Amino acid sequence: MRQAGETPDPPGEAGLGARLVALGGLELGEFDAVPSGPVAASAPADAPVVRTARDERVARRRTLLISVGVAVAVLGFFGTAAYLFVNVGGTSPAALPPPPRKPYPSVPVPVAVGPQAINQGVRADDDLHLVCQDWYYPSAPRFRGGSPHPILISEDGGTDVDYRTTRTLNQAAFAGSATQRRAWAPEPSRAQLVACLDLTGPGRSIRDCKSGPKVLPLVEGRYRVTVYEVATHRKIAEKALTGADRACPFVILNSAGDTLYSSVKDQQLYDVLHRHVED
Repeated sequence: MRQAGETPDPPGEAGLGARLVALGGLELGEFDAVPSGPVAASAPADAPVVRTARDERVARRRTLLISVGVAVAVLGFFGTAAYLFVNVGGTSPAALPPPPRKPYPSVPVPVAVGPQAINQGVRADDDLHLVCQDWYYPSAPRFRGGSPHPILISEDGGTDVDYRTTRTLNQAAFAGSATQRRAWAPEPSRAQLVACLDLTGPGRSIRDCKSGPKVLPLVEGRYRVTVYEVATHRKIAEKALTGADRACPFVILNSAGDTLYSSVKDQQLYDVLHRHVED
């Protein structure tokens, strides 16, 4: 029901007011619409404005709406400031540690297998000892033609050492002709063959040997002698031997270790090698 003196709403405005009431919960009359129609036109300019209870209620609601709007704006401002502080003033992505890299797949490195050539000439006995360690010298004299075929015997220093020594068969080298000397004690650059004498393990127990305060067991020495061509590392011969010298040594070296081995006699080596050297 309308109060006396109120101007009825035009049909179009009534539909709009109903829609605003449905959306915002306010009646159309609560907004300060500018009066229209004949009533407004007939109102004197100096007429006093009378505020009713309805006008007070509308004013309070307007103040409430303005306060809520200001509060929402303030909260939005601080929320935006906090977001910018965290994302702009916080930790920079560039300062974060990089992600761990995936390991590269391992690629097997090819390993040289077999004898290797040394591209220089033989100059000393030590060069020929390398033939027993899978090296060879392409520039060395070949094992071919008539005898003699000069040979150097390279003996393993023992189980606890890593060196080789030259062994000379004195009876064969110095008790005969100059040809035999050149064959069994040749100049290193003229050697065609190298015989490698290596200890392969112990055999049966023989006795105890004493040298000063040291007492060590003497056992059979098991050996292998292998003959190679210096120029190609081609294997010429191979033979297993048991040391026939079963006597205790006059001097026990510190490099002998805890066990003594019977040694190979010169005659044993000569019997294996002479046909490759002299024939």
